[in-house]
Amino acid sequence: MESITALLDFFATFINDLGNYVFIPIIFLILMKIVGRSWGESIQCAMKVGIGFIALSMAVNLMIDQVSPAITGLTERFGSSLDAIDVGGAATAVMGFGSSMGAIIIPLCVGINILMLVLKLTDCVNVDVFNLHQNASMGAIVYAFSGNFLYGVLTAGLFHVWALVAADLGADQNEKFFHLPKGVSISHPVANTYLIFAYPFNWLFDHIPGIRNINITPESVQKRLGILGDPTIIGFILGILLGVLGFDWSDPYTAGISTVQLGMYMAAVMLLIPKMTSIMMEGLVPLSNAVRKTLVKRFPDRDITVGMDTALIVGNPAVIAPALLLIPVIVLLAVVLPGNRVMPMGDLSQFVFFIACMVPVFKGNIFRTWISSIVLFGGGLYIATWMTDATNAVFQQFGANAAEGVVYSSLNPSANPFTGLFAWASQVGLPAFILIGGILVGVAVLVHRRRSASIAAAKAEAVSK
Repeated sequence: MESITALLDFFATFINDLGNYVFIPIIFLILMKIVGRSWGESIQCAMKVGIGFIALSMAVNLMIDQVSPAITGLTERFGSSLDAIDVGGAATAVMGFGSSMGAIIIPLCVGINILMLVLKLTDCVNVDVFNLHQNASMGAIVYAFSGNFLYGVLTAGLFHVWALVAADLGADQNEKFFHLPKGVSISHPVANTYLIFAYPFNWLFDHIPGIRNINITPESVQKRLGILGDPTIIGFILGILLGVLGFDWSDPYTAGISTVQLGMYMAAVMLLIPKMTSIMMEGLVPLSNAVRKTLVKRFPDRDITVGMDTALIVGNPAVIAPALLLIPVIVLLAVVLPGNRVMPMGDLSQFVFFIACMVPVFKGNIFRTWISSIVLFGGGLYIATWMTDATNAVFQQFGANAAEGVVYSSLNPSANPFTGLFAWASQVGLPAFILIGGILVGVAVLVHRRRSASIAAAKAEAVSK
């Protein structure tokens, strides 16, 4: 048993050390060979996916590097009294894969995916294995919070159940809005968390006089403002805004230069991220087509999709704009909300990944995405505060270069509503997890029936034509 645990620990550490730009292409290569593609085509597709991840990481890291000084300025100016530091997704990925959950998370989630496919509870085949660190981190935090390892495992597993169900729920609208290849869905766990909240928020916006008429999209902005509505110009303006709020203006000359430079960098990001994503798509399309062709033969009545990272959709201006606008607001909320302990920092630049799946529900309405995100992440600060001691305990044990005397927290996953839900369940006991599991299965059945009916209607329409 110890040897198996050690092997799983090594495997989890190995995946984390490789990174998504190496590990995901390996998964792609294996999948391409499983579905019978040639070595030449398989290697080319896997390489393009890996290069796409590197290119996208370069663009996102450019944004992080340039925004970080402004974010630091915001946090120092407004958040000096907050004692818990948001260390960001990269650090919690190390924590998740390095924890006791990391050793079992991949076989656990692969088994769940296969079972749900067989039982017709999902049509998604998840290949976004790297982001399972989010499941592992959440499970480890709930384990530390409750002291019950089983509750941690149930948390990690049920969170994956939701990610697969939500991949089906958002598949059609993501494909249409973001122009994804046929058969590609988004199985990113955290992004799919916020997807479910977009529906009630959208209903609420539709029923508020005045608010329901506000429709700010990249297209409408560009139509009304001309060149000022161009995504690069929007990026420039948002960069200027962050510079004005975050830089030290005791030296106006230096701050002014830095602010203009930040504006240009943000303009570059708005242009580069979509182009970097397109490289990844070149490798993704052949795999998607091959997997669908193989699985459709085995499941002729199913609309099988390949579950991928939100990296495929973060380049849309309707995603980037509200994510950038969200940064100063969440920093200010962290200061003014009574009882909050967490200073957002590391995950502020990751909002594009968290909110992306909500955008199609709002039909690209930047205003609706922004307002709902403020409510969700503002409320999430209280969940992160509740989870601070547990998150810090896990990070101190499994995180990279953890320092004594520093209190560690995160927005991902500590501020996640599902973290709060499972933490509550751990206080109630096993029946609460059974209830949550039953609800998720019920939602999965409803979503699958809706998708099946949609497929049947589409086939009938095609035959009639």
